[in-house]
Amino acid sequence: MTAAPLTEAETDRFLAPLARRGRYALAVSGGPDSIALLHLSVDFARRHALPAPVALTVDHDLRSGSRAEAETVAEIADELGVRHAILTWRHGPVDASVQERARAARYGLMAAYCTAHDIPALVTAHHLDDQAETFLMRLKRGSGLDGLAAIPEEGNWAGLTLLRPLLEVPKARLVTTAEAAGLPYSSDPSNEDARFERVRLREAMVVLSEIGLEPEAIALSARRLRRARLAIEAAVDGFIEAHCERSPAGYASISRSALLDAPEEVGLRALARLISAVGGSSEPLRLAKLEALLEGLRAEPDKAQTLGRCQILPGRASLAIYREVRKTGLPHGALRPGERLLWDNRFRLELGAGEAEAVTVEALGEGGIEALLKGEDGALSVPRLAACTLPVCRRGDGRLFLPDFAQGWALLPTPLSRHEAGFDCRATFLWGTS
Repeated sequence: MTAAPLTEAETDRFLAPLARRGRYALAVSGGPDSIALLHLSVDFARRHALPAPVALTVDHDLRSGSRAEAETVAEIADELGVRHAILTWRHGPVDASVQERARAARYGLMAAYCTAHDIPALVTAHHLDDQAETFLMRLKRGSGLDGLAAIPEEGNWAGLTLLRPLLEVPKARLVTTAEAAGLPYSSDPSNEDARFERVRLREAMVVLSEIGLEPEAIALSARRLRRARLAIEAAVDGFIEAHCERSPAGYASISRSALLDAPEEVGLRALARLISAVGGSSEPLRLAKLEALLEGLRAEPDKAQTLGRCQILPGRASLAIYREVRKTGLPHGALRPGERLLWDNRFRLELGAGEAEAVTVEALGEGGIEALLKGEDGALSVPRLAACTLPVCRRGDGRLFLPDFAQGWALLPTPLSRHEAGFDCRATFLWGTS
């Protein structure tokens, strides 16, 4: 039986959450799923007098023709009256980790674009088949509730809301929707490459369907597990509020006794949230690694641990979580007057439009700390490990200027809240996690 295109009534039901978001961007790779999302979103916005979305395409530059495919998406977006941007990944050596790095880069590039253009939400075309495949992949790894709940309809990361409104729609219907609209789409050869786990699972699902284990049934289980996850997350909210401290300097602490006495599921989730935010990684933490971390904290309470780009350091009554600085260091970014910048997936910086010149944003580091404290009495007002990973602005003449870390509900004490009189730059730590 041929799959039918989505109707207007179905589109309105699935895309209703977008009407409450105002501005949003679409992740459009050029495949049939995302091309269908582009078409449906533009039509939805037009019929409901909503602002048109912005389309973003990431060119990973991993195979010939990828740029031409991205430019085809740009042409389609132009025909539909939608602003479009191609974001190119400079990937370096192609090795066994390239797929994982490509995914992280894709979200990093799109989050950076959305931050720079004041776009609060990013919409992806994940569908029912993706949901079922993700469930099976995680079942194979022995995942817990979070893993088997698979892909959530909504998440938050790096200050950006992630929306996936098509999780109930089979891929076949999205393909038919794109074809019915007369829109061209590309096919990624890697989707047929059996070296990749998702491709092998896709082939296995044909066999599973023959015994009645359809993608719809798998996705239904994932949806019901997500309901249970939401209930547990409410308990985690309360735990973090009662037993954790989060600083606008981008570090956190958690009561050791409360963590070890809490129900294990609550403790693991609290750790995961804090580590994900402080580390700024777009990749979810593996449950097995979180379990090993918690067990290590029980078995060797005085031993420092690392996970998710973070250092977890034991204190007398609490555990401190800091961003880890690896050999590659922390990023440098250019920030021009009137622009916003997502830095290290952790801080959003805004340079005032009245500033006379652009600045380079980098980590404060030990050298910056020494320059900051030169001629000052007293010591740093935040832990040195946290101060090293704060963003600082460097002007063309080499001088360092601190942004204002005021954050509404919290303010860094001097000297780290001190910045040059008249220097208009604000830095906000982004605590939301996916």
